[in-house]
Amino acid sequence: MVPNAKSSGFKGFGEKQRAVKYEALEIEVKEEIIKSKFIVEGMCCSAEEGLVGTMLDALPGVKKTELCATTRVVLVWHDSNQITTSKLLEKLNDMKMEAHLARVDKGKANFLNHLPPWNVILSCILAAVATGGWAFEPLKWVAIGAVVAGSPQLLLKAWAGLKNKIVGIHLLILVATVGAIAIGEVIDAGILLAIFGISEWLESKTLQTARNSLETVMALRPEDADVLGSGRKPVEDVHVGDVVAIRPGDKIPVDGKVVKGRSLVNESSLTGEAKNVPKSLGSPVFAGTINTGSYLEVETTKESSDSTVAKLAELIEQASMQRSSMEKLVESIARYYTPLIMLLALLVAIIPTAMASSASERKKWLLLSCNLLVAGCPCALVLATPATVIAGIAAAANNGCLVKGGQYLESLGSLKQLALDKTGTLTEGKYKVSGISTVHGNTEEDLLYWLASVESQSSHPIAWAITSHSKERGIGLSSSVTDYETLAGEGILARVDGHLVSVGNMKLAKKEQWVSDSRLKAEYLSWEEQGYTACWVGVDGSAIGVFAVADIVRAGTSDLLLKLKKYGVKAVMLTGDNEGAAMNVASVIGLPADCVRASLSPKDKLFCISELWTEASSHSRWYEFWKAKGKVGMVGDGVNDGPALAAADVGIAMGAAGTPVAMETADIVLFSENLAKLTDTIVLAKLCRRKILENISVAVCIKVAIIVLTLMHKIGLLIVVLSDVVGALIVI
Repeated sequence: MVPNAKSSGFKGFGEKQRAVKYEALEIEVKEEIIKSKFIVEGMCCSAEEGLVGTMLDALPGVKKTELCATTRVVLVWHDSNQITTSKLLEKLNDMKMEAHLARVDKGKANFLNHLPPWNVILSCILAAVATGGWAFEPLKWVAIGAVVAGSPQLLLKAWAGLKNKIVGIHLLILVATVGAIAIGEVIDAGILLAIFGISEWLESKTLQTARNSLETVMALRPEDADVLGSGRKPVEDVHVGDVVAIRPGDKIPVDGKVVKGRSLVNESSLTGEAKNVPKSLGSPVFAGTINTGSYLEVETTKESSDSTVAKLAELIEQASMQRSSMEKLVESIARYYTPLIMLLALLVAIIPTAMASSASERKKWLLLSCNLLVAGCPCALVLATPATVIAGIAAAANNGCLVKGGQYLESLGSLKQLALDKTGTLTEGKYKVSGISTVHGNTEEDLLYWLASVESQSSHPIAWAITSHSKERGIGLSSSVTDYETLAGEGILARVDGHLVSVGNMKLAKKEQWVSDSRLKAEYLSWEEQGYTACWVGVDGSAIGVFAVADIVRAGTSDLLLKLKKYGVKAVMLTGDNEGAAMNVASVIGLPADCVRASLSPKDKLFCISELWTEASSHSRWYEFWKAKGKVGMVGDGVNDGPALAAADVGIAMGAAGTPVAMETADIVLFSENLAKLTDTIVLAKLCRRKILENISVAVCIKVAIIVLTLMHKIGLLIVVLSDVVGALIVI
């Protein structure tokens, strides 16, 4: 509020009417949304994940949160004007969550870093001393000290869970501890908290391996660059057009193109292939790769935040936050399982105890109730899936493959049908012109002029072959190419120098009635029978000739098909090319004729994916757990095969280094064109799925056995606690 400039004299506080008037100033404070990343060491399972998420979501200014208990990572998008990063960190540590900023360097690890927290060590020492109470009774009271030392974090987390209506493992352990003390089993109570503290620490250290493997990939992003004329500066301050000096052995800091020098670059950080790639004037280079040869100068073509390695790191971080369907299923079961166990323990503590005829019998039932509370902790079951998924995503990334989430790793591991595009996947996509035939009055140079001018607007491998062939023959391109259009399943057209030029397959030729030229038709069919890719060319509605190009089968294709067959995956070729060319490639790689679909439009490919899905899903579908047996995958270039990639359960783009479209559209991105990488990724996914099933089976068997033995009064609290720790460590 401010005084109006026109106000006159001051008349005193007691008067109802004042000469001074006020006007309201409307101040608009714009939101400043930032993302903060925390490592929360105390977030051990999905229950605590829910606890932390509920607490953060309730804070003013918090817009979105993503959490992953497996990697202990918490991402928070918040308005820094309402709540700062340091305030968020303070809130997390108020819950005794041992949080710190992800970007903070905690320094070199020393001996103390490898030890449990001091209170856990003290609790273990006091619990060990208290066991002497079995021989000398007064010593048992030392266990109270073990409980006191081990309970602060437990109390805080249990209370925070109750405030947010979450029944978690900490509440179960707390109730069991209080119950054990109440019935006189003080030693068991001390041992329970000591072992529980150690188990949480062991889980944290074990899961840190998975987090470290992800952080290795994230660390590929360079931190600074030597900019010509400006000196060394952070990569965030390097902009498009800046020229960067890169010396032998340096990590390339930006995506760009070579403007000076020749060298060899190790791109294994992206492609997973440990080989040097030659770079010369105009060659593209990528951030995070290593210059192993000589001095280079590189012109920046992308901002650091848009570089291939930055996108890779960002997508891997997002992938680690996602849940697979199996993980969601297990967590949903655990969400209801824990309260049910608590209810069962409560009933055991009330009904049989009330009916007991002696104090010893009542104590027996109360002890059973405490044992059930501990036996009900679902740690092993909840950790059975995420630890394996995170390790699988990290292993794939280190092998040059981006898996965008656990659900895609799971789908790939459940693959039954795999559709593969021919051009650029099964073949190298490096076409060469094999033949040209023209109608009377037109020369090959004429045809190539019209053809190359149109193809200069296309990104298809055939277009590259045509334009390269024309350049070799000294034929220039038109400077006036307009109205370019793709004819789905038929070809392309454009206006060149005002003339309508069409290029396409037999479907287009029949539609335009070009097939009446028997000589051109015979030439076209002859090339198709030989396995070439043949096309018609027409100008202003009249055919002027046909041409043929040939492709080379990619090395390792036959091995890929053999591996797929070994793992029970049926391979099917989907191509827009003619049947002759498709069958020729199929015969070379050993693919049966009934697994070839040729002359397909993008719409036809979608229909084929639907057919494959129906076939793959025709087996037993009794439970969601087993539905994953019938997954369909599609392998393509990530651009031209976009609809089919999206329709498949898992879309795989090959050779996508530096291709933003492929990184955005595909579910799995291979940065190398080496088919062995595709095989490795499929095998890895299947191993991960098998490991997940094994983990779940082990966790369930251990839990069922412990609960049964507990109900039969065959085991005590110590064995129950140890079984939970051992089960969790086995599945991790």
